[in-house]
Amino acid sequence: MGDSLIKSLREVSPNTALRVGISHAFLLVAALVGSLPFVFVQALLAVELILVSLATIPFYPERGLQKHLLDMLKLGAASAFVLFFSVVSYGVAAEGDSGNALEFGMSAFARLDWTDIAWALAYLVLHVAISLRTAMTSADPRATWAQNKLAEGGATFLALFFMVFVAFFVGRPIVVGLAVLGSHVDVDALLSGLMVLVRYVLMLIVSLIPESEMKSIARNPYSKR
Repeated sequence: MGDSLIKSLREVSPNTALRVGISHAFLLVAALVGSLPFVFVQALLAVELILVSLATIPFYPERGLQKHLLDMLKLGAASAFVLFFSVVSYGVAAEGDSGNALEFGMSAFARLDWTDIAWALAYLVLHVAISLRTAMTSADPRATWAQNKLAEGGATFLALFFMVFVAFFVGRPIVVGLAVLGSHVDVDALLSGLMVLVRYVLMLIVSLIPESEMKSIARNPYSKR
């Protein structure tokens, strides 16, 4: 499986790897410079998924508002489910199996102030709005939106899901290993870095979807539902 993944990633063009890498570098810098807790970054990505789902409605009006809202509800429930385990895995990565993983994970949100939250939400709204305008003014709005945001949203959700296991099986061993060596690591910085890496790899994989297939998906991503 590892060899297959490496082989697939080798097919990614250098320009695509650089473009996706720059956007993820900005995400990582924002998380580190802003000293944002890992769980808050995860929550922001989940909120962005909901915003993207909301912004998708104008592209498929024939589907009806009720079905779109039901999709948002399902996505919100799935994201909340994953976020719960993200909080627990974060607590385990930081504190180990002490029985206080959930409490420790939730306490990370207490380190935030309303300014952090307001700026983060403003950025998300602006980011989605710019993508929405770009798609609306393009020659093929649905294809542009699907390629730029729907595909990205799929990669983001998978990254949220995978990070639960990465925190358990990669993050925690690194923390323990460094502690044995007498070193301390910022768990938020470590997990944020791993999350950006996971999402970056997933975005590169998504970029390999043929343009013709992406346009086919864009015409009606709900054809099977």
